[in-house]
Amino acid sequence: MKKFSILIYICLVLVIIGGIGFGTVHYLFGGLEKDSSFRDALDRLESDYSSASKDSDALKNANITNIAIFGVDTESGDSGRSDATMIVSLDNEHDKIKITSIARDSLVHIPQRDTYEKFTHAYAYGGASLSVATLNENFNTDIKDYISVNFSEMASIIDLVGGVEIDMSEAELNHISRYTSDTSGLSVGKITVNGEQAVAYSRIRYIDSDYQRNGRQREVLNSLFEKARKMKKTEYPAFIKQCLSLCTTSLDYKELVSMSSILAKSDLELEQFSVPLETTCDVWGGIQASSGAWVYIYNTRRASADLLEFIYEDIYDNANITLPEATVTKDFVQPEDRQS
Repeated sequence: MKKFSILIYICLVLVIIGGIGFGTVHYLFGGLEKDSSFRDALDRLESDYSSASKDSDALKNANITNIAIFGVDTESGDSGRSDATMIVSLDNEHDKIKITSIARDSLVHIPQRDTYEKFTHAYAYGGASLSVATLNENFNTDIKDYISVNFSEMASIIDLVGGVEIDMSEAELNHISRYTSDTSGLSVGKITVNGEQAVAYSRIRYIDSDYQRNGRQREVLNSLFEKARKMKKTEYPAFIKQCLSLCTTSLDYKELVSMSSILAKSDLELEQFSVPLETTCDVWGGIQASSGAWVYIYNTRRASADLLEFIYEDIYDNANITLPEATVTKDFVQPEDRQS
């Protein structure tokens, strides 16, 4: 979640400043931590399976770039579970930037390990490469790059823009103290929160479902994006350089510069989506018989269709793609009377 914001900021500064020389670019991106081993590791993991996006020329040739964004729940961005996962789609076909949340407790097949567990575990087992491979296999995507950041770093990024605005409910206000000791200025309604409070808000659980939790994360992301857009042009270089030092990514600065062209479009739209879509996927929460853990269950084939239609729109509709069988259905759990 945080990482996409950073990517957008990078793009914005390059578009706004325009015509910057190599020295300025090198200054901005000098702190970028590139994961050079990621793409080779992903290729090895994906040699054992296929996906609709990998096999479809229509989707491969679309001018749409998908990037996985991981918010990791440890002090180090290269370990721990992915507490928040989003797919950012830079859609030059329809002049849109699209953000898709993936429910962290989704029961999925984790390749290489050949196990069925919560999606959030994939990052702990194999970092970004295994997490992206897991996304691609279960949801028929063809993601090639990622950005990762931990939650403590997200707080720093939010503080750099002076906090973000959220709409706090009474239930959220009563629960947020479980995640932060800093409750100063918090109240019901639209308020501005600092980085630590925003992270706590993003991590609230148990008062509703993973679907609403993902919505809180996207709310913080959108507010962060809007605050960054209002920054003075002169503030961008130092801001971008500081943000980049908090990131780990498979992208280099030349690739990020290339992606920035979409932000020059005057009619650019920002759209949101969440997997699973509860109205189509027959979503159910239950206990996985093999592990005894609570998991979020839905038909991944149906979820794949919803996701690909959101990302590719008419390109997917006209491609006549036959999706493979679902990697997961409700048959994978032992029914119990327990809901999210």
